[in-house]
Amino acid sequence: MRKTSALLAATTVAAATLAVPVAASAATPPTAASTAPAASATTATPTFDFRDCPKLPAGVDPAAWRCEVLVAEGTATIGGVVVPFDFTAVTHAEGPMPDGTPGQVFGGFRAARLPVSGRQSGDGHGPKLWMQPHMTAVPDFYSQTGTMSLAFQLTGPRLGEHCTIGTPAAPVQVAAARVAGTTQWLSQDPPIITFEVLDQTLSVPKVSGCGRASEELDRRFALPSPSGANQLSGTAFYSFKTYDQL
Repeated sequence: MRKTSALLAATTVAAATLAVPVAASAATPPTAASTAPAASATTATPTFDFRDCPKLPAGVDPAAWRCEVLVAEGTATIGGVVVPFDFTAVTHAEGPMPDGTPGQVFGGFRAARLPVSGRQSGDGHGPKLWMQPHMTAVPDFYSQTGTMSLAFQLTGPRLGEHCTIGTPAAPVQVAAARVAGTTQWLSQDPPIITFEVLDQTLSVPKVSGCGRASEELDRRFALPSPSGANQLSGTAFYSFKTYDQL
């Protein structure tokens, strides 16, 4: 998949950047002799959702274009507070344009809304708190860093509909890098690759649009939190289908 997938794309930032999918060479299934050992039986391989595969540009060959789906889950540490994340589908298509240049079309970003332990106060009392990431800009899956621009929506009593960490104007920039030595082919048919991802560079701004709860939430997450004080880590799974298979 060339330098694909942003987020989990997992991204190899410095060493092999990917976009939270994966690197180019990983998209070509290896021979039986070169296939990495399968993951342990305890590895939970996700179901891949291809519903967001985008419409292809006019004049391209469907058999030469792939719809690529990345699934990732793990935890993000924001100013010392550990919160879960679950990217259920990061979808895009890529392949050659009629003139031979590389093309890409973004499909969609889906992520689960998950509870934050400790509630809004952090001590387990008071109103409940949920967090759900949303993409604020279309990523460039051919970029070297594979950065994804995200806003994390906070929901719960008293928070309203527009309470977020990060905004379209000032998003949280996530450049999850693939951890060296963790890539494994779980299956060649269908093609499924797994790897670990890590970003220790992200900085996190103050909350926005949270009204009277803003000060409490900033204290809760120790915001703003500079680069080096935060971390995103997890496990990513990648698969693809060519458009003549969809």
